Amino acid sequence: MLALAVALSIVGLATGPLLVALGRRRALPMSALDGLTLGLVPTLVLARHLPHAVEEIGPQAVLWTALGYVALSLTEHRRRDTGEVLGREIAFSALAVHGLLDGAGLALAAAAVDGGADGLLIASAVLVHRLPEGLSLAARFLPAWGWRQLALRLGLLGVLTLLGALLGQRLMDSLPHASLEVFIALGLGVLLRLVVHTHEAPPRSQTARAASAVAFVSGLCAALALPGEESVFGHAHGSELSIAESLGSLFVATAPAMLAGLAAAGLLRAFLPRRATGRPRGGAPVAAMVSLAAFAPALDVGGALLSLRLLGLPLTAARVAGSALLAVLLALLVARASGAPGAAPRNSAPAGVAGAAASLGARLRAAAAEAAGPALDRVAAWYLVGLVLAAVLEATLDPAAARALGAPAGVVVSALVATPVYVCAQGAAPLAAVMVHKGLSVGAAVALLVAGPSTSAAALAALKRSLGARAAAAFAVSSVVLAVAIGLVANALVPAAAVPELHGLAAREHAPIAWMCAAALGALLLSSFARLGPRAWFASMLGDGDAPAPGPAEPHATDAHAHAHRCDAHGAPGDRRAHPPAASTSAPRI
Repeated sequence: MLALAVALSIVGLATGPLLVALGRRRALPMSALDGLTLGLVPTLVLARHLPHAVEEIGPQAVLWTALGYVALSLTEHRRRDTGEVLGREIAFSALAVHGLLDGAGLALAAAAVDGGADGLLIASAVLVHRLPEGLSLAARFLPAWGWRQLALRLGLLGVLTLLGALLGQRLMDSLPHASLEVFIALGLGVLLRLVVHTHEAPPRSQTARAASAVAFVSGLCAALALPGEESVFGHAHGSELSIAESLGSLFVATAPAMLAGLAAAGLLRAFLPRRATGRPRGGAPVAAMVSLAAFAPALDVGGALLSLRLLGLPLTAARVAGSALLAVLLALLVARASGAPGAAPRNSAPAGVAGAAASLGARLRAAAAEAAGPALDRVAAWYLVGLVLAAVLEATLDPAAARALGAPAGVVVSALVATPVYVCAQGAAPLAAVMVHKGLSVGAAVALLVAGPSTSAAALAALKRSLGARAAAAFAVSSVVLAVAIGLVANALVPAAAVPELHGLAAREHAPIAWMCAAALGALLLSSFARLGPRAWFASMLGDGDAPAPGPAEPHATDAHAHAHRCDAHGAPGDRRAHPPAASTSAPRI
């Protein structure tokens, strides 16, 4: 049994490079391999390897993984070549240590089973478990290493796996296990960054994007279907809901609000004049530009309806009022700090001119096309990722730890975390609901809701380029201070009991209309994913201000790019060349 498991482990390593060799220099197979890598590797890292590391060394494993991801991102940002070389070496070293421990684990697992069905499950799991390692090395590192060096390194991984299998328990007892797990967790973050980040443009062909989407889903399903001692999706802390128990129910419960928001976005686009929904053009006052950029997320109809469903009317009203106050005060402070209270730099683009009046039927068709196309594409990824993150926090976060943070401290931490990291309104609402459910204060949720969608590191960089470092610093500091102040006021005015109970929402029997909406929304999400492809779909979470210009075959080549994939534009046509603060959500494409 051990010999078969080790052999399949090495075969799994070799299968990835074989697939890359077969599809090399052909657009469709390479797009499919890219989608397979993007679906398989991050899922295994986040659903298998990282939970195992957490079991071994505790929650610090998550911090080490995040540190690896962020450190490589910053290194690549400053020196791209150095970052890529360093990332490859760290990722390979972590895979080497992991292979050694994997071999020892195989020996222990093989000794614990006596053939039969359990042996076959272990053998199949080993094959699928090692395939992403070879696939990620070949797909991401082959251009830099070449086939010879890739073969040598894969051979080294195979030798280390064999060595670990031969030593077995002796190896596990003699190695500094905790230190190795820390290094592996750090390497997992580096590997994640290398897999999800690419400097290549997404596929131009619709067929290639669809192939990449199908391969992504296949890899995702294969990773989730791997047998294990206990599925991470069925595990929950104490009496909390597991991911399997909460995720599907949350999707069904929020589907009607999500569809209503998309419909409202389409109607706004179709029936409001272009000037009424567009962003300010060049020559607008700096304060007006910054105010619109900060308040635009609160104007998003879809986000507001989702907030009503998950957070209730009082907290949603506090979010809108807090966002308005934040926008006005930020605008005044930034305009004062920039020393340019007058007009912003004038744009040479011509002002939008409303087209000829269209019939009611044409406007309704345009509304439907907007709702099922650009409006959906802007928010789809954030909506699903927000639900998944909410389900993960529900299953893993200890309510006692959240309550121990306290009201003032929780508000401050929430504002500090939300300010540099952009969080779309559709993604922030589920997270805020879980925060309140776990025992964090209402003010902490409001701080996340007002600061997350309106500020980000990319917005600060845009402000620095256009208005100077002083204005960017004023924006950053003021965002944190004002978000904390708004959160503390919300603590005094909004009772936690006004927020719908999360367990009741998940356990409630859903009406037939909710199931119908969920089916329709699921079909729309799948169509959006296939239309854009996985990379462009997930890139919309960060905005694609740095993405390459779309080719003629890309969907919404003029319309969606004009929207810049902002989830807070609520169907309003925008100008990508407008003043940078109006594109506050843009960030480098993953």
